[in-house]
Amino acid sequence: MEKIKEFYREHPEKFYLILLGILSVVFLFLGMGSYPLVDVDETRYAVMSRDLLGHNWNFLMLNGVPFIEKPPLYFWFTALSIKLFGFHEFAIRLPMALLALVTVFFTYYTGKKIKSPKLGFYAALILLANVYFVMLTRVAIIDMVFTAFLTWTIYCGLLTDFVEDKNKKYLWWGFYTFASFAFLAKGLLAIVFPVAIIGIHRLINKNVKEIFRPVNILPGVIMFLLINLPWHIAMYKQYGFEFIWVYFILHHFERLVNADALGKTRPFLYFVPVFFVGFLPWSFHFIGAIVDFFKKKLYENKMILFFAIYFVVIFGLFSVASGKLPTYVLPAVPPAAFMVGYWVYDKDKKWLTIPVSFAIIATFVAIILLKTVVYTGGMSELVEYSTVAQNSKYHLITYNMPVKPSIFLNYRKDYADLILDDNLDDLKKAVSEHPEVMLIYKNKNMKNKADIDYISKYFIIVKQGKKYTLLKSN
Repeated sequence: MEKIKEFYREHPEKFYLILLGILSVVFLFLGMGSYPLVDVDETRYAVMSRDLLGHNWNFLMLNGVPFIEKPPLYFWFTALSIKLFGFHEFAIRLPMALLALVTVFFTYYTGKKIKSPKLGFYAALILLANVYFVMLTRVAIIDMVFTAFLTWTIYCGLLTDFVEDKNKKYLWWGFYTFASFAFLAKGLLAIVFPVAIIGIHRLINKNVKEIFRPVNILPGVIMFLLINLPWHIAMYKQYGFEFIWVYFILHHFERLVNADALGKTRPFLYFVPVFFVGFLPWSFHFIGAIVDFFKKKLYENKMILFFAIYFVVIFGLFSVASGKLPTYVLPAVPPAAFMVGYWVYDKDKKWLTIPVSFAIIATFVAIILLKTVVYTGGMSELVEYSTVAQNSKYHLITYNMPVKPSIFLNYRKDYADLILDDNLDDLKKAVSEHPEVMLIYKNKNMKNKADIDYISKYFIIVKQGKKYTLLKSN
């Protein structure tokens, strides 16, 4: 222990980097491939990424149907990882962990540049060791990709105030480049958030002109267009106005103002308890930071004010939006980490060691829980049943159950018929189109007498599980 303390005193920056590296392995990588993919989004996106291999990487498909509601960057990263390492949980989650890792160390670098290595370490540690960041690194969905590139974009914009004039242009070019990739991850929010955050802060500090200097903005805009236009043009050529409607109007503007059709409408304060739980074990520290922000007039500190604006813009816009999911406010975690980092900067080390110890224990508990409870919803049965169908001559039909992309993890035939309700006519039509079929239904949904009579007459049970039943035509 004395040698460690001596090393810290002599080489504090090396100590911070080594400790962040060790903790990153624990929080981001340890056990990452030891539990199954999670329905619905993780399995759906994994299957879509896998199916890009050998096909045109511009056009996403799910069960033979074009998927045009999301941009492609997440799927490109995941498809590349699958191509390099194979189709398994670790490879599918690896891009998220790598992006999270870079974000942690970029946070350290940013804190070091704007104040000191100690602040950089505090902010990076708090970013790394919270429920939100750990869980959304370990579940391969789009939010981490967007959060990483958005965070890098905003850091570049902030750091332009901390470098020599001759180097500012490179950070502005980085700003636009990372924003380009954020746009390919989640669309228009990649423009809205950085422009609002950097713009508001510079307006307050009366330093807006630099943004519009030709040497900063022109190369950046060109880079943005070069990165984004090819995919958008290809999609428009392929799908025409349908792409504009689904991608831009329905999943951007409709999601913002009227998400009823998407089933994601939540109350205005929805993210308050969500963020409180997600930011544990730092949530109470965050409340303390907010109290001091007003009580001690910390908003007079330009950097604390910047991160407060950063947090409020993201948290506020997502709160105002009609469509809400718990994962949406992940991009608000980096500024919250800096706000707490500033708050504990001069406090006793127990303000860090106790929460970090709690977070490490919670991570191990989460891994164990994920390994044991993910399949309790019957996912293992669906994977097993669809594998039986894949290894047979039968065509697969699911009846009176939601779409569960886990059936496609091993079912690789052209498509399956997915009947979402108890429309017996649709089932009869699907059966008539194939000489031999296998059928999966959810046990608790099989209540309609007409359904029971028809299925009993034309199908025999192959296997009955706790949640689902597999049958084949007789």
